[in-house]
Amino acid sequence: MYFCYIDESGDGGAYHASQPDKSGSKYFILGGLIVPAKNWKASLDILKSFKKRIAHQGYLPYDVEFHCSELIDPHKIKEYTAIPTRDKWMLIEEFAETIGLHGSFSIICVVIDKTITTIPPDEYLTEALTRMYMGFDEFLKTKEDNGLLLFDRASEKHISTHARKLLGTGSSGVTIPGVRIGWIIEDPIFRVSADSIFIQSADVIAYSLKEKEFPVTAKKKYNADKIFIRKLLNRCFRSSIGDENGIIRA
Repeated sequence: MYFCYIDESGDGGAYHASQPDKSGSKYFILGGLIVPAKNWKASLDILKSFKKRIAHQGYLPYDVEFHCSELIDPHKIKEYTAIPTRDKWMLIEEFAETIGLHGSFSIICVVIDKTITTIPPDEYLTEALTRMYMGFDEFLKTKEDNGLLLFDRASEKHISTHARKLLGTGSSGVTIPGVRIGWIIEDPIFRVSADSIFIQSADVIAYSLKEKEFPVTAKKKYNADKIFIRKLLNRCFRSSIGDENGIIRA
């Protein structure tokens, strides 16, 4: 059995280049962290050790959620405000390194660049989900084992409805034409991200990929655009629907 923990970067709203401040983000990204059930406890301990270390160093209390976008631009979590900007990026890179060095982990990512995609805005979420399910199902096929997906609780109703169509388990009997999911089982599970260090890890994956794909000049001095390539790219599963680095683009 394999678990795939998923979090997003960006939003599912339309992007209007003429009014960038009044529209959604120019991207929608799903980052997935795959964890083998047999290594789940050991994987948990490794991630907990990282959070305990940065708590001991005085950066962030252990019980405070590690949330990248909030860390870089704090609005809700006051503990983030005391951390210098350079140290914030160092913490994200060290978290990414912790993930990348753990041999049991695999990564699947889906990127929608709204500036060039032909997907209608009202299908950003569902199309990204379809690609994520297809990629994870292909991974499971190579392992000849089943898997479950676990999401942050945002968009729970929409994700559940579409997942049931993908698996053909919904009461309506509606399925997605041309999509055959054979190894993923059951409805997705939803977690409060603050209570799941695995969901927080998926956030680091999605956010680091966002910085690679959509770099901001002011952040390059912190090497924000290089974190994913340096620390996480080696863990990407190369599916048949992904590019040469394993990134699935929609």
